[in-house]
Amino acid sequence: MLVSRFYGSLTRHSFCNSIKKTSRLYYSSKDQDSNNTGSSTLGEQLGEDQTSRTRGKKLKPSKTNFLVLDPSQTGLLKRRHTPSYFRSNNGKKLSILEGVELGADSNTGAPRRSRHSTKILQEIEAQRMKLLVFKSSVSKEQAVRSINYQKPSTSNMSRLRYDQLKHLLDSAYTLPQLRAYTKKYYGIAHSKTTKDTLIKTIMDDYWKCEPNDFVDESEDLILERIINVDIRDMYLLLLTNNGKILNNFSRIGATLAVALDENIMIVRGTSPIIKYVEVSLSNILANVNTMTMNLRQFISNHSARNEIMSDMKLNELISLIQRESAVFFELMGSEPGDDVYRISAFGHKRVSKAQNLLLWGTQYHPQLSEKVEQLHINGQDVNSFAKFPFTDIESLDWINRNKDWYRLQKPISKKDVPHIAVPSHENIIPTDEKLDQWYDFLMDQKKEPQMMALKLDEPPKKMFSMTLGQLLTTNDGNDALFEPKIPQVMTKLLELPLYDSLTSKDELYTMDQHDYYVQLNFIPNLSNVPHTNENAPPIELWFELDEYDVAIINSVRCITQLQQRSLFVQTPQQPRDIKVNVDTVAELTETYEDGLENWLSRQPGIRKFLQDSRLTFQSRKNLVIPESMDVNLHHVSGEKSSVQYDYVNAVYHRILRLKYMDKYLVQFSDIKGGSSGANHTQVDFIGGELLSRDDFKQFVKDVSQFV
Repeated sequence: MLVSRFYGSLTRHSFCNSIKKTSRLYYSSKDQDSNNTGSSTLGEQLGEDQTSRTRGKKLKPSKTNFLVLDPSQTGLLKRRHTPSYFRSNNGKKLSILEGVELGADSNTGAPRRSRHSTKILQEIEAQRMKLLVFKSSVSKEQAVRSINYQKPSTSNMSRLRYDQLKHLLDSAYTLPQLRAYTKKYYGIAHSKTTKDTLIKTIMDDYWKCEPNDFVDESEDLILERIINVDIRDMYLLLLTNNGKILNNFSRIGATLAVALDENIMIVRGTSPIIKYVEVSLSNILANVNTMTMNLRQFISNHSARNEIMSDMKLNELISLIQRESAVFFELMGSEPGDDVYRISAFGHKRVSKAQNLLLWGTQYHPQLSEKVEQLHINGQDVNSFAKFPFTDIESLDWINRNKDWYRLQKPISKKDVPHIAVPSHENIIPTDEKLDQWYDFLMDQKKEPQMMALKLDEPPKKMFSMTLGQLLTTNDGNDALFEPKIPQVMTKLLELPLYDSLTSKDELYTMDQHDYYVQLNFIPNLSNVPHTNENAPPIELWFELDEYDVAIINSVRCITQLQQRSLFVQTPQQPRDIKVNVDTVAELTETYEDGLENWLSRQPGIRKFLQDSRLTFQSRKNLVIPESMDVNLHHVSGEKSSVQYDYVNAVYHRILRLKYMDKYLVQFSDIKGGSSGANHTQVDFIGGELLSRDDFKQFVKDVSQFV
C-alpha cells in the first residue's frame, strides 16, 4: 500500500536530516565533472597544489590550513540501517540433529533393565541402542562433525571410559570418515594408516586422552538414559529456535537422540551430565505457556462474511503456523465439531505470534477485486510460452514461501539471441479498446459486496497507480500473486530526478532524501459489528520514524481501505508484468496539527492504543504493541458502533520519491516485513486522483515505455 495513495505528500520533519553516502549517485555525469573541477579549485585554495619538484633543497613546511566541516557537510555518515525488528532471521544455526538417525537400532528388542542398577557395565550392555547411526548416504562433512562431537572435554579419564570411546569410534565410523576428520582438523590425512592405528592416534596424539586408574568410573563413564516425553513437549523441544535447547545440552557434553514413534528421548553422557539434563528438561517443560481458543469461531470472526475455511486449508494453516512460530496446536475434544484447541509454546510471545499469524492467515480483504489480463504481441503464439520457477522465496511472506510459484515467460534459445529482434514499445502497448475495458473495470462504482458504508468527514480519495513486477501463479493456476521485485530497474531509476525541488545541489550530498514509515495493519473482529451481513473495512496506522527508528506518535494517520481494484497485466514476452491499481481510501482521524488539544477526541480507542504502545523498532525487547484497539465507525444510516480491531503485523517502508516525465510521482520503496513478512523493493508510478479515460490511457502508455 502506497503512502501517496492514502493522503498525498507527508510533511518531512526536521529529524529527517541523516546523511547518505550514496547520494552522489543521483548526479549526472556532467554534474560530477563540474564537482571534480570544484575539488581541484578547493585544493588550490588550501595550498595543496605544490606540484613542482624540488631536488636537493629542503623547503619550509607551508602553513597548514584546516577546513572544519560538521557531519551534515561531509556527506560521509553511515547509511541508515533497517531496524532490527524488521530484519529477517536467515542466519539460524542448524540443529544438532542434522545427519543423525532419529530412532533406535533394530536390535533393541531386549527388555530394558532397571535404571538403578549398580553395575554400570551391565546397564550399558543391556541398553544396546546406538545414539548415532549414520546412513550410508550421510555426507562426509556431517560424519566429520559428529566425530568431533565425541572429543572429550578433559584428557584424564577412567580406563573403562577410554575403552568405551575407542569402541565408539571403531563401531560408529568408517576409516574414510576418520581420515577426513584428521585431515580437516589436524591437516594430516593418514592415507596409509590402518583403522586401529588411526583411532589410537586420534585419541592419544590429537585428543591427548590419558587413562587414569584413580578416576571414578561412575562419574566418568558414558551412560544412556531414556526419558519419556509427550508429543507436545517433543515438538516444542525440536522446533523452538531450530533445536536450540537441545543444542545447548550438547555444549556441556550431552548427546541426544529422539525416537519420535515411541515418544522417548535418549540422552548420553556422564552421570552428572545426565542428571543435569533431566533436571533442566523438567524445569524447561514446566514453563510452557498455553492458550485455549475455539479456532473455528476465531477464524470466522475475522473472515469476510459467508467465507468458510475448509478443513484442509485449516490444517495447512495450522501446520504453517506451528513451523513459523514454534507452537503446538492440540485439539481438545475428539468428537466431530469440537474446534477447541490448546496452543502451547515456550514463552507468551510465541503464543501471541501464533495468534497474529492466525489473523494474518485469514487473508481478510473484502474490499479487494482482482482481474488478470494477458497482453500479447501481434502474431505471438500463446503455446510458445512456458512456466519458469520463481526462486527468490525470501521476498515472499510466510504463507507464500511454502508454495511453488512460476512466471509465464517466452523461452529464448542462447543460439538465437543475436537474431532476436527486440519488440518495440508500440507492439506491447494495449489498444484503445483494451484500455477502455481496463478503465471500466477499475472505475466500476459498484460497492463491494457486504462492505459497510461509512459516513466520513472528508470524501474518500481514489488514487490511480501502476506497479512493476512479476505475476506469479501456482502450477495448477489456482493461486496468483504479484511480486513487485523486478530485475535491472535500479540503473534506470537513478536516472530520474527527485520529485521534491531542492534549495541547492549541496543538499543532494548531505541530506537523506528518503522518507521512513512504519505501517501497522489491523482487521476487525466482526462479532462486534452490529449488522451481521456487513464487513468492516481493514485499517492501517501509519507513522513516521525518527532517526532512532522510533515512531513519532503525533504523525499517525489512520487509513481505511474502502475499495481496492487491481488489474494484473501479464506480458510473458517481457521481463516484467504490470499491476494497475485504483485504491479508494479514507482517513478516520484528523491530523495532530488540525486537532491539537482535541486530537483523537472522537477516537478514544485509538488514543488509548497509542498511549499503551511503545513503538521502538530498533529493539524487539522494548517494543510494545497492544493486541487490539477500539475504533468508532459511523454508518451512513446514522448508527454509530465501536468495533474491535485486532493487530496483525507491522511493515517498514523506506521511500524515495522521484519524478517521471516531469509529471508522474515515482515511489521507489524498500519494504521490510520482518522474518515472517515479505522483504522486497517496489516501484510504483502514481497517476493521480480521478483520471479521465483519456488521461488513464496516456498514463498506461507512458509507464509502459519505462521498461
